[in-house]
Amino acid sequence: MSNQIETNPIAGFQVYGVQMVEYTSEGISGRDYGTATAIASFANATAIEKETSAYAEVLRARQKKLTDLSDAMAIIAECIARLPTKKPKSDDMVASDSLPRAKSLMERYGLSLTVTEIPMPSAGTVYLARRDDLENARANVEYAMDMENNDMQQDMITLQGLISKRDNSYSTASKILKKYNDTGKSMVNNVGQ
Repeated sequence: MSNQIETNPIAGFQVYGVQMVEYTSEGISGRDYGTATAIASFANATAIEKETSAYAEVLRARQKKLTDLSDAMAIIAECIARLPTKKPKSDDMVASDSLPRAKSLMERYGLSLTVTEIPMPSAGTVYLARRDDLENARANVEYAMDMENNDMQQDMITLQGLISKRDNSYSTASKILKKYNDTGKSMVNNVGQ
């Protein structure tokens, strides 16, 4: 990473043996300390703002994934609830027109659900799923949702940190400009006395 501010000695200009300098920021030389540091703070805040926007997009994508998986989970849970409870068998089957939607939502995220399609001449297509396939799909969706929730929490912590850093950069720039202006006022007042 390159320096945001460069210090340049002013040739032949010393006060009480101390070399006087000017500052270069954003490729422009001849700036005073207050201006150079304020510009650097604003540049830092802008860079952090761009990164914050990228993290916000990641969070939106994670939220979309969680919504899709929640929808698939609701369909799966509804189908499991309709399976027989007396003497359950792994090959018990349930029919639902929502099964293709659940399958499609899961496939977006690399998960699978086996759905059997039976064309019926008078009633269209019947979609069936077995108990064991539904139970496996439910477990896989729950795991994927847990992982996504954990990742989302970590991303939110990172986003909060970035927002805090951005706010600190703006605050630093504001403080520098205020102190610089206060120093200038004090010097003018001292000259007048």
